[in-house]
Amino acid sequence: MKRISLSATAVLACTLLIGCKEKTPEAPQTPETSSSEPAKPSATEQVKDAVTKVTDQAVTEVKKQATEAAQQIQSQVKSAYNDLSQQLTASNQGTSNDLTKNITTDLQDKVQKLSESAKDDPSLTEKLSAGIKSLLGNKDGEAVSSLGGMSSAKLTPEQSTLAKEVYNAAAALVTERNFSSIEGMDTDVSKLATAVWKGNYSDALPPLQKLYSQATLTPDQKDLLGKMYDSYMPAGWKDSAAKLQQGLDTLKTKFGQ
Repeated sequence: MKRISLSATAVLACTLLIGCKEKTPEAPQTPETSSSEPAKPSATEQVKDAVTKVTDQAVTEVKKQATEAAQQIQSQVKSAYNDLSQQLTASNQGTSNDLTKNITTDLQDKVQKLSESAKDDPSLTEKLSAGIKSLLGNKDGEAVSSLGGMSSAKLTPEQSTLAKEVYNAAAALVTERNFSSIEGMDTDVSKLATAVWKGNYSDALPPLQKLYSQATLTPDQKDLLGKMYDSYMPAGWKDSAAKLQQGLDTLKTKFGQ
């Protein structure tokens, strides 16, 4: 009897175990999202979008203000150059030297063209303005240095050509008004000024050397010639001029002149 009871108990236990294995727990179902509804942006994305919009608006406003400021500066610069060029012309109205008048008129024209082209270039504008102001104030050494410094700016081909023409005309004007009164040198000074004005520095060398060799030149005058022409003449041009003067002095001594 005991053996039968144990067997029945074993069968019952097996039946229960088999039933437990066959009945697996169902996985929890997640609610389906409709593919037709767009996902809402997260809080982080909303903040990012807001920051982007504000930044774009600020950049637009800054550009607008910068453009307006640049236009105002350009207008002021143009007005200033017009005044300077008019003063430049007026400063030589009283002269009877036609060459000086022609050089001045050409310089005025070139300055106006370069100032218009350089309106967006602060470095070039500063050098040009400083050079013309010094020229008007008879500070010719400073004028030559400022105008000569324009070549160091980052120039377009058009600006580079105009900058050279402005410098050549200014150097010719400075040469005329500082050296044409030297006794016996009027013709050579005119040749020098004309050659420089046209940018022909090869033709400018002989009269320049003759002028530099004059014993009556002051140290300041020689220094001014050096500032104007050192960068455009071959190395040693001053030494050649000095040798020329020595030869002339020898001839004067020899023949008693």
